[in-house]
Amino acid sequence: MTIGELKEICSRPEVVEVWDTTATDPKLQVFLKAYRNTVPVPIHWCQKAKLLQVKRGIEKQPFQIPDFIAATGVEKIRQAYIEKEDMSKKLRQKQREPKMGKMDIDYQILHDAFFKYQTKPKLTNHGDLYHEGKEFEVKLSEMKKPAGTSSRWGDLEEKET
Repeated sequence: MTIGELKEICSRPEVVEVWDTTATDPKLQVFLKAYRNTVPVPIHWCQKAKLLQVKRGIEKQPFQIPDFIAATGVEKIRQAYIEKEDMSKKLRQKQREPKMGKMDIDYQILHDAFFKYQTKPKLTNHGDLYHEGKEFEVKLSEMKKPAGTSSRWGDLEEKET
């Protein structure tokens, strides 16, 4: 079968690709690709370079603690504990000491941080596939919308009517 014939048969012709004609049953394959709620095969399946191998030169940003956890003050307590810890002790001496119960944390603050003030992370929609560089794309939904028209623009609209 040709690509044109497959596109005529299919309910969603945009899913038909060049290699679909070489399948053992091209009609079934195109039907399955056009079926509702079907997640497509990732683009990188036929590329020679392995996934994420191109990103080697990109510098990775250090992990940032979410705002609702940073508000608890855990970072300050941890830094104070590290500074207080005796640097003269050898590694074996540090390993012998128990590690539990050394930091004083108000558990009510932690409870509130995780159960009251926690924000949902940004997730992708069902069926969105990851591709290299997706995290650098600008999402139009996150861009700010204009607040309204200026007074000059409103004057122009009144003159036209």
